Amino acid sequence: MIRIRLHESATAESLALARILIFATWIVYVLVDPIQRLALLPTELFHPFGVFRWLPSDFWAALLTPAGLLGLTLVCLALFVWAGIGLPAARWAAGAAVVIALVYLQAKKGFGGHFDHRELTLVYVTAALLLTPAWDAFAVRRAPARPRRHDVYRASLILLSLVVILQYVFIGAARMFIGGPGVFMGGTLQNWIENRNLRPNPFGFDIGTAFLDPIWAVPLDLLFLGGTLLEIAAIIVLFLPAGWFKVVFVIGFAVFHMSIFLLMNVAFPENIVLLLLFFDLAWPLRRMRRGHEDEGLAFVDPANARASAFRERVGEVSRVPFADRSGASGGLEFRAESGATAEGEAARTEILYRTPGRLVTAWVRDRVLRRSGPVRPERSGLGRWLFGPLTS
Repeated sequence: MIRIRLHESATAESLALARILIFATWIVYVLVDPIQRLALLPTELFHPFGVFRWLPSDFWAALLTPAGLLGLTLVCLALFVWAGIGLPAARWAAGAAVVIALVYLQAKKGFGGHFDHRELTLVYVTAALLLTPAWDAFAVRRAPARPRRHDVYRASLILLSLVVILQYVFIGAARMFIGGPGVFMGGTLQNWIENRNLRPNPFGFDIGTAFLDPIWAVPLDLLFLGGTLLEIAAIIVLFLPAGWFKVVFVIGFAVFHMSIFLLMNVAFPENIVLLLLFFDLAWPLRRMRRGHEDEGLAFVDPANARASAFRERVGEVSRVPFADRSGASGGLEFRAESGATAEGEAARTEILYRTPGRLVTAWVRDRVLRRSGPVRPERSGLGRWLFGPLTS
C-alpha cells in the first residue's frame, strides 16, 4: 500500500522553522528589489489587474511616488518581521502580509509583465500558513500551549509542501498536454534561450549563447523534455522516505532552476529556497539534543554564588525543577530520571540542554568547550573587573 511518507517526524518546531524560512525569503525579496525605480516611470503606463482595478487611480498615483514606494517597502518589511518572529497577533500580521504582498507585486507588474509562479507560489505558501499552528514554537509571544495531535504539524507541512509540488506538476502537465510533443521539437529551447539573452536583464550572463549552434538543438530539446518530466514527477516527493534519494531528487530541481538562470538569465531563487520545505528543518536541532532529553532534577548549593545566579537566570524558563542542597557536588548537580548524574559545569550544560532558547549554548559547551569542572563560587579576577561580582 502506498502511503504519504513526507514529514513523518514533523514537530511544532519543524513547522515554526518553515514559517521563519518563508518570511525570511520575503524579507530578502523586498530588500534586494529596486522597486523605488518605478517612481521614474509615468503613471499613465500603469495598468492594474483583476480586483486591483477597483482601487481608485489616485491610490496608485500616490503609491507610485518615491515616498509611497518607500512606505510600501517599510510596511512589507514590518509585517514580514512581525509574523516571522511571532510577535503578538502574528497570525493577523501574516494575513495582512499576504494582502500587502499582492499589492507590492501589482505595483511591480502594473507597468508590464504578469504575476508568475515564482512569486505567486510564495504568496500561496504564505497564505497556507494562516491555516496552520505555525506559531506554536519559536515565537516571541505565543499563546499558551494547546494540546495538539502530532499529525496536525505534519499535515500543515504537507500542505505547504503540496503548494510547491503542485506548482511543478501543473506547469509540467500543461506544457506536456497543451504544447507536446511539438514544444519539445525543432529547437524550442534554443529559441527561448536566444530570446531571453536578447532581452535586457540585470544579470548579463551570456552562457546560453554558446548553445545556439544547431548541433545543440536535439540535446537541448531532450533536456527540456527531461525537465518537464521532472516537474510532473514532483508528486512523488509526497511518498519518498527521508534519505539520499529524496535529497538527490530535490537537488535535481535546484540544478533545473540554476540551469534556467545560467542559460536564460531567468532567476528562481524563491523556488530554490522553498524546496527546503520538503525537509524537516528541525532535524538538526533534534540531532543536537539527542541523549539530553530525559527529565531530571537539579540541586543547587545555596552557598555557591554562581550556581545560585545560574538558577535565578534560567530557573523560570528551564524544564528542570531546582532544589536547594547544601554541599551539592560541584556547586550544581543534575540527576536524570535514568539515573545518570552530572556535576558542576557538566550539570550546567545538561540543564541548558533542557532550557528553551539555550540549545546552541549547551551544544557548544558540551561538544566544543567540554565543560566538566565544578561551578566556581565567584567570577575570576578578570570577570570581576569586566562584569563586577556576581552578588552586585
